Formats: sequence, C-alpha cells, structure tokens
Amino acid sequence: MSTSRGGATPARRYAVVAVAAGVLVLVAALLFGGSVPQPSIPGLPKAGPFTDWGMPLARFAYDLCAFATVGTLVAAVILAPRGTPQVAACLRAAGRWGLGWAAAAVVTYLLTISEVVGLPLTDLLETPSILSFGTTVPQTQALLIVAAAAGAVAIGTSLWRSPWWNAFLLAVAVFAILPPAYVGHAASAGDHDIAISALMAHLAAVAVWVGGLAAVLVHFRRSDRLAQVVPRFSTLALACFGAVAVSGVASAWVRLDAVAQLWQTRYGLLILAKAAALVALGLFGHNHRRRTVAGLAERPVRRTFVRLATGEAIVMAAAVGLAVALSRTPPPPSEGGGGHDHLLLEYELPPFSIGGLITEIRLDPLILLLLAVPAIGYLLGLRRLARDGIVWPPGRTAAWLAGLAVLAFALLSGVGGYARAMLSAQALQYGLVALVAPLLLALGAPLTLAAQTTTDRSQYGEVTRAILDSRLAARLTHPLTLAAAQIVPVAVLYGTGWLGQSLYSYALHLLTLALLFCAGALCFWVLAGVDPLPRPITWVTRVRLLAVLAVTQLALGLALRFGPGVGVDWFTLVSPPGVSDLTADQRAAGLTVLVVAVVVLVAPVVRLASWRRAAQRRRTLS
Repeated sequence: MSTSRGGATPARRYAVVAVAAGVLVLVAALLFGGSVPQPSIPGLPKAGPFTDWGMPLARFAYDLCAFATVGTLVAAVILAPRGTPQVAACLRAAGRWGLGWAAAAVVTYLLTISEVVGLPLTDLLETPSILSFGTTVPQTQALLIVAAAAGAVAIGTSLWRSPWWNAFLLAVAVFAILPPAYVGHAASAGDHDIAISALMAHLAAVAVWVGGLAAVLVHFRRSDRLAQVVPRFSTLALACFGAVAVSGVASAWVRLDAVAQLWQTRYGLLILAKAAALVALGLFGHNHRRRTVAGLAERPVRRTFVRLATGEAIVMAAAVGLAVALSRTPPPPSEGGGGHDHLLLEYELPPFSIGGLITEIRLDPLILLLLAVPAIGYLLGLRRLARDGIVWPPGRTAAWLAGLAVLAFALLSGVGGYARAMLSAQALQYGLVALVAPLLLALGAPLTLAAQTTTDRSQYGEVTRAILDSRLAARLTHPLTLAAAQIVPVAVLYGTGWLGQSLYSYALHLLTLALLFCAGALCFWVLAGVDPLPRPITWVTRVRLLAVLAVTQLALGLALRFGPGVGVDWFTLVSPPGVSDLTADQRAAGLTVLVVAVVVLVAPVVRLASWRRAAQRRRTLS
C-alpha cells in the first residue's frame, strides 16, 4: 500500500479529530466524576494540578499507543495476506507505536510516583533518589513491566520477520496490556479473580478491535487488498464486540452492589455512557456488514466504508477517553466494606463437599470467552460443510464439544474454586485440563475441519497451512520434544515449590494450566492421529510416547499417594472447612491422578492396537 500525498492530509485530519474527541470526552468525564481537580487534605503534600491533569492525559496517550501497537500487529499477523507489502508496513508502524507506548509508560510512571508521594513532577525530577521508590509500588512496578515489554516489541519488529516471530510479538504486546489490570479498581473488588479476569479480557478485546480498525484505515484504505482484509476484520470485530460486552458487564457486576447504582452514582452513569458508546459501535458494525463488506470492490462503496470507519474510530477514541476517566473515578463504596472475602484466595469457599465440586460455580468471563471462540468456530465450520454437502462424522463433533465442556467443568465449576485450596481438587483439575480435554479435542480433528472449510487464500486456510508447514511445528512434534513436554512440566509443578507459588496468584495458576494444556494438546495431536502432522510419526514412536505418558502419570500418582507432602505450607493456610487431614487429601490426589490416567490412556491404546492390526492385515493381503 502506498498512501498518496493528497490522501495523507485527510487522514491526519481525521486522526486529529478522533484524538480531540477522546480528550474532550476525557476532560468532561473527569470533571463529572470528580476526579480532578484532586481535593487537598490539610497537612498532606499535594502533587499539584500538572500531575492531576497530566496523569489521565498521559494514560490516554498510553492507551492509544498500546492499542495501535496491538492493532498493527494484528493486521500484520492476521489481516494482511501473507507475503504482501502491507505486512512489512504494519510491522514498521508497530515498532514506532511500540516506542511511543514505552515512552508513555515511562511518563505515566513518573506521574504516578508524583501522585503517590505528593510531590510535583518538577521537584520529583530534581530528587532522583525518589524515582527508585517506584520499584516498590505495585502500580509503578506494572508500568515498568509494560515499558520493558513495549520496548522489546518495538525492537523485535526490526530484528527478524517471520509469521511465527510476528505472532510471538503480538502475544508479547497483548501480554504487556495486562499488568495494570492488577493494580486498578479490580484489585480491590470483592471477587478479585473474576474482576481481574474480566478486565484482562476487556483490555485485550478493546486493543484488538480499536487498534485493528485504525490499522485497516491507515494501511489498507487505498490498497487493492481492502476487499480481502475487511471481511477478515469484520469477523474479528464481531468477536471483540461480544467479548467487550460480556467482560464489561462482568466488571460492572463485581464493582456495584445494586443495579440502581448505575443511575444513582456518577461511577454508574459513566458506565452507562460507555455502554451507549458500545451500542453505537455495534450500529456502525451492523451498517458495515449491511452496506460495505460485500461490495468493497466498487469505489463508491469503498468511500462509504472509509466514512463509516472514520466515524467509528472517533466514537472509539471517545470511548477510550471515557474508560480512562472511569479508571480514575472511585467506584461507590461496597455495603460489605470492600476488600476480599479471603485474604489469600481472594474469594470465599464454603465447606468442602463432593457436590460442591459441581455446584460452586464461578463464571470467569475470560475463560468463558476463550471457550466460546473455538465452540462457535467449529460450529460455523460444520455449517459450511453442510452447505457444501459434505458429511462430517458426528463423533468428531461430539468429541470437540465434550472437550470444551470438560475444560469448562475444570475451570468454572467448584473444581476450579477448590483447586487452589485442596491438592485433591488441583489434581483433578490437572487431569481434566492436561489429559482428558486435550484427548477429546484432538479426536475432534479441528485442523482437518479447517482444511475442508477453507482455501489456501482464505484467512484460516493460511493459518492452517502455516501451522503444518512451519519448522516450529515440526520441532514441537519431534519425539524428544513431546517426551520432554510430558515430563518437565509435571516435575517442575510437583517436584519444586512452583505449585504453591502458582496457586497463590490466579494469573499464574491460569498460565500454569495453559502450559499443561498445550503440552497435552501436542501429545494427543500425535497420539490421536486424526489430524495431519507436520512430520511423519511411526507407530513405534507413538507407542514410545504413550509409554512415556503412562510412566509419567504413574510416577506422579505414586509420588502423591506415598511420597512427602506437596504444597503443605500453602494448603495449610487456605484449606476450606471440611478438610482437616492434608495427608489424606494428598493420598486422594494421587489416586485421582492414577484413575484419570488409566481412563484417558484407554483410547490411545485401543487406537494404536487397531492401527497395528490393520497394518498386519495389509501385509497379509499383500
């Protein structure tokens, strides 16, 4: 894509209008919410008006740069067809936005210290020793992590370019958005884990949506690839719209005690204003799908798309301003006094019972959204096959949906709640996430479905082909890598102190489960033998891998049942009523691992045996 000199001026003008709209809405919302000017307390130092107003403005610039970084990387990795010039242009732009993001994080870091210590910024800069104070405050610690990650993304865009490297940079950029979620209003909500999860899902979805639209306008509006890119972004934007709506409702739910607070408090009115902006953006999206997406090859339709998208970007900038103001506005005080119901777990657990593993449901919006995406994507693929008259085995569909249901049960039911407080529940969650769900999902043959419902030139066809043709996939499915992926995570989790550390933090707990799930998914991708593989795997290699998996689970089960205590210090502090004997609970954990392993390994054993018999029959017939 090349932007002509004559087209650059309107683009800049639209950008200025969008930013100005965001700033005006930000200032108005700050004044309405009472966040500025900050009231002075007699006898206490005050940072001054420069910090009071500079802090939200710096955060607004921070958010815009962050969203633009993520959005241009989304355009490079997902939206732009592979091998086109727009990929390189988006990567260069992501590098520049990443530098701006890092700079905005540093400025926000300085202003946050100024606000916390009550010292004007000019005086703070004259006292460098105070700057190190920021390394001890959670808010500024998070900003340092963001600055480092954003800087790494900016540097990474110029070091090396490949589809996998670009995807890695996108993952780092999305991760860099998340640390501030731990130190805002979500950190003081009663349901801390759900509040944090909702905010993380909200930030990630907004970044992809807002930044992706900006990238489409900047890099593709004059490109002959626009007709190919916009339908891709339209699908992505629809998913982001749903994610923003669900996570926004969850965030409001955990911060407000009653629905009436939406119109009885200024904080609630700002939430309603954000909801109105979301409705307006939904109308923009509806108009895009009805009027522009299908006819972008025609010049008048392209102009209509640019006008609609520009209006949408202005509303998005205003919504970002509202969000920054909302983050600076204190929520209404809770009737219960605020704070966490449990100082360590951050939520209340009733006395343990077997039935509680099913009934104690905690609907985490982030996990709900992560599970909804593959479920909806799979069903859409089935609909496309049915439209083309292709019959898909119902057993594969049942296996895929059952795998997602197992993940939902392991993460959203009482299993997920008690897993951070009881080793037996944690072992059950491990077995479901690392063994049962990966096996069922592998039997669902998602890559085969993607290959049959896409072409090489389509968005997901490119992804499928990239997975199967990449060197990384070939290395990940190497027998030694697969064996290490089964042994190392289990040894680290249960053989070191990592179990207690991961259970202490909800985010680390989810990250640990994600790594265990990925290891299991790789293993069963090979063992199931339903989907195509990036390298040939012999029957003997599969048998050896199955043996490694069986020995690992056997060793873990026996170690838990007869070995020394695991995570005793942590479980002593958080075990719920009804669990008095940690030794008995650990023995139950060992038995749980053994039972789950035996049940799971039956299917691969039967499948490998049938392959062996089929091979012998072929040799006999030949």
